[in-house]
Amino acid sequence: MKHEIILKPSYAALRCILKKGEEMRTESGAMLGMDASATIEGKMEGGLLQGLKRSFLTSESFFVTTIRASEDETEILLAPRATGDIEVIELKNEEYLVQGGSFLAAFGAIETDAKFTGWKGFLSGEGIFMIKVRGAGSVFLSSFGGIFTKKLGKGEKFICDNGHIVAYPTTMTYEISRAGGGMMSMVTTGEGLVTVFTGPGEIYLQSRNLRSFAETLNPFLPNREKSKGMGFLGNIMGN
Repeated sequence: MKHEIILKPSYAALRCILKKGEEMRTESGAMLGMDASATIEGKMEGGLLQGLKRSFLTSESFFVTTIRASEDETEILLAPRATGDIEVIELKNEEYLVQGGSFLAAFGAIETDAKFTGWKGFLSGEGIFMIKVRGAGSVFLSSFGGIFTKKLGKGEKFICDNGHIVAYPTTMTYEISRAGGGMMSMVTTGEGLVTVFTGPGEIYLQSRNLRSFAETLNPFLPNREKSKGMGFLGNIMGN
């Protein structure tokens, strides 16, 4: 499989060229366009329980889409739901944690599952559950805003605003801390709890915070009704 990320960074899309018999798994609704020689199928990866875990615990869709090439040079175009960037992580029998909503697609021997991160995940704002990706192959991530990486050496520490974290390897250690020296500093700086990572490892960060953006828009939006994407069916179909 060959790939190219186009229209970076604000409106990024993913262009893939597959050989005959090759296939890739994508987030439901990510297909922008494809050759007529490609076939597409949506299914519950891992069964009902895994589908429910993906939908309710990580903000991903209930179904996973598989796109398969029946001819060489089959072109597939993918795009994330949010306005932003796309980045690829090449895994070599490694394991990463990805924030809910940032998994776009995978190619190769890649497994995904909901990962319980404990109360640290709850306090960090990333959520108690994140997406665990592991194996050997390509994992494509999406973001709100542009994606950039911060590489840390052994023992090196780096402080991240929680709403900007996209992904990080499970081998990295981290702790939750207050921004600044105390409660007054948290109020005056506009920052709350932060995540302090310790290297070695590489952190993927997004340049915009979706939660802050939603809070900015909230006063101008009417209350959403269940018929507009909330509830059981909304979660299954990815809202």
